[in-house]
Amino acid sequence: MSPNNKKPGLIIKTQKQALSLNICKKIYYALTICLIIKLIMEFFFPGFQAIAGDEAGRLHQQVIKTIDKSRLTQIKKDDWEKKKTEIASHKSPLLSEKEQLEKVKTCLEKELKIQNLVINEAKRKIKEAELIRTNIHSYLESVIDELEESIKRGLPFLADERNARILSIKETLERPDKTDAEKYRRVMEALQIETEYGRTVEVYSEIINLDGQSVLVDILRLGRLALYCRTPDKKKTAYYDKIEKKWLLFSRGSSHEIGKAIEMARHERISDLARLPIGRIIIK
Repeated sequence: MSPNNKKPGLIIKTQKQALSLNICKKIYYALTICLIIKLIMEFFFPGFQAIAGDEAGRLHQQVIKTIDKSRLTQIKKDDWEKKKTEIASHKSPLLSEKEQLEKVKTCLEKELKIQNLVINEAKRKIKEAELIRTNIHSYLESVIDELEESIKRGLPFLADERNARILSIKETLERPDKTDAEKYRRVMEALQIETEYGRTVEVYSEIINLDGQSVLVDILRLGRLALYCRTPDKKKTAYYDKIEKKWLLFSRGSSHEIGKAIEMARHERISDLARLPIGRIIIK
């Protein structure tokens, strides 16, 4: 095994053994020197033996204490090396766990940021909904009022049906048990129906005041543009004048064209061109 392939534990153990050997060598050399000095002093100074004995005993005690301290120091060093090795063995997993936790933290921060954006958007929509809910009632009432006024100013077709619809919607708007969605739906339906009147043609029967008399007639509605009528005996035809707000009789020359248009609206005749007088148009 090459030196580079030695395990860290083996290297540490070898270093410890070398350190202990060096300490033992130093102690051995110190004792040897002390012994030599003692022999020399006893040879040249015979009276020195007693003094040297005491001094040797004191020196021996100091050497023992030094050895004990070295031994305790070495034990503490060995314990510390052991703890350091254990700490180093736990360091790598802890670093990996730290890295993983940092990734989790980053993901959670991104998720929290997105959730805060969603919450803020929800709060904004709630505030807008509250604002709409506060103003929706007055808005719907104003729409119905304008629609009712438009019906009064316009051609008087299907008056009973249209007025009944407006009255029903007003009652719905006044009821607290009805939701805002239901009230809004009713108003939008009324607007849609009134819009459809502008692009449809129909024939229906109704009693009107014609030439000072109440007469049952067939009424031809041409969108929201004009109203024509014809008596069941086909002798009289008329149109509704928007300016004078009443029915005016046609001359005999227009009766044929009115009858032709009524038959086409009832699908009793194939589609063809009909010359219908529009009358006067109000410009505001």
